[in-house]
Amino acid sequence: MIAFGIDPGSRRTGWGVVRAEGSALRCVGHGVIAAGADRPLGERLEVIFSGLVEALDTHRPDVIFLESIFHHKNAASALVLGQARGVALLAARMKSANLDEIAPTEVKKAVTGRGRADKTQVKEMVRILLGLPSPPATDAADALAIAIAGAVRVRWQDRAGKP
Repeated sequence: MIAFGIDPGSRRTGWGVVRAEGSALRCVGHGVIAAGADRPLGERLEVIFSGLVEALDTHRPDVIFLESIFHHKNAASALVLGQARGVALLAARMKSANLDEIAPTEVKKAVTGRGRADKTQVKEMVRILLGLPSPPATDAADALAIAIAGAVRVRWQDRAGKP
């Protein structure tokens, strides 16, 4: 199974692809779509959409996971992030019917064993779990963690006989 994770952001969107074969996980690819801070929001959203469509076309995943919404203190920032998430959801939905969201705590727990792990711990565990020589960029590491957690979820659902 090929799981594709997306860590949406309005300036930088991470993506990561993991192949799960039994209990083995292998990194297929990862990257960061740098939409930039100096462009108008509409242009950034277009860059994110195009970058995700290209990555999805290249890797043709079986399942796609997006990190679910978390509470944001700044309403304006939350709105912009929501627009980036919407673009990511649209790109993912256009490429696969198998799309799901996953909570940040579920991602952290699947990768580190703790739902409250910090970014440094997540990044290092992604490197270890996937046998990477060095940790990927933070946004890509987060997306790989989402893909890992999604693959773990699918594996458990398959074992439990759930759809």
